[in-house]
Amino acid sequence: MAASVAEYIAGFEGLTRERLEDLRELVLGILPDAVEGVSYGIAGYKINGKPVVYLGGFTGHVGLYPVTALPEDLEKQVAPYRSGKGTARFVNTEPLPRDLIEELVRFLANRAAS
Repeated sequence: MAASVAEYIAGFEGLTRERLEDLRELVLGILPDAVEGVSYGIAGYKINGKPVVYLGGFTGHVGLYPVTALPEDLEKQVAPYRSGKGTARFVNTEPLPRDLIEELVRFLANRAAS
């Protein structure tokens, strides 16, 4: 198992690696004070010791977790990317929906803070 997020990302090749690097940069841009680490075998970000979001890489996609209990308007936007109850899955053959991911990470951070 990877000891750091950088090591976790380095374990991938091609598009999955590029997309994980993009997601990492995006998350840290939104949550500059987040502490990153590897938990549950994937990259994770915490604020004040509370988990906010996890990033997972796979052969054909990347995923964000936990994406549960969203407001209706946000759920409608995330619905096309749903892969299971708590997963937003972004296939490597399509562009990352950066605006949606930013909105989602902000929502998850606000939820973790409350």
